[in-house]
Amino acid sequence: MNEQQRLAGGQAVRLHAVLAAKAGVNITDITVLAMLEKSGAMTPGQIAQQAGLSRGGAITAVIDRLEKGGFVRRRREDEDRRKVTIELVPDGAYQVVTASMTDFSARYLALIDQYSPEQQAILLDFAQRANDLVGDFMAELQATEK
Repeated sequence: MNEQQRLAGGQAVRLHAVLAAKAGVNITDITVLAMLEKSGAMTPGQIAQQAGLSRGGAITAVIDRLEKGGFVRRRREDEDRRKVTIELVPDGAYQVVTASMTDFSARYLALIDQYSPEQQAILLDFAQRANDLVGDFMAELQATEK
């Protein structure tokens, strides 16, 4: 199982790299775009924290690249104009990625459908626990970077 888990992890990284290349961005950019797609608008600080980037120049460079490429836009809050959130541009350049992922998702769901409901429940439980484990471990690593 360990070898298959390592292979799956490597494949996920390579998939992100291929999607990033198709969209004309890098892996960090595609990670940020996926976060925005999942969570909706976020502040630069929230993006930096979740992506493991510094709040200064690194996150600003990512946002600048994505904005210039037509993937995201900065939106100033009405209540406090100093507060900026970053959001995906509807029907923007990110649609190249979502179109590719729609096909992949259909294939992935077809694979999952080959398992019984009981087996699917076990797979889901494992995936949730593995994701929690990875998230917790990344947070620990980020906390000790300083």
